[in-house]
Amino acid sequence: MIERKDKFYREFLENNLFYATFVIGHDGGSIAYNKSPQIGESDAIIKGFKNIKKWKNLKIIGEEFLIYNVDNNKVYAHNEKHGCILIKTNKAYIIGIYPKKQEVSPRSVYLEKFCKQYDEEDIIKINEKEKYVF
Repeated sequence: MIERKDKFYREFLENNLFYATFVIGHDGGSIAYNKSPQIGESDAIIKGFKNIKKWKNLKIIGEEFLIYNVDNNKVYAHNEKHGCILIKTNKAYIIGIYPKKQEVSPRSVYLEKFCKQYDEEDIIKINEKEKYVF
């Protein structure tokens, strides 16, 4: 039987709206992903959110992204092939990467909804130590 927490992460990591998805703890630890972030990328994201107004670019899964919009705790970035949405929640950083030729709006709505559920979910703790990889 699949545990509730496993199901919660699996549905996010296996959704069809994103090419790659991640959940990174506030401590920089990878909690869940379907494509692994490279060494140092999580720390760079945390550092970027600390000085969000001056953050200009980021690197994740080895790809460089140019940040084009910052909205409170939400960052939009893109490169030639992919778009990227990063959201800082009360419990983690939630990241979705999608093919650039696809619309950003449904992905943004989905990610915002997931982030709200993530923060409200009582089975999810800050800086989870379990890893979920699908």
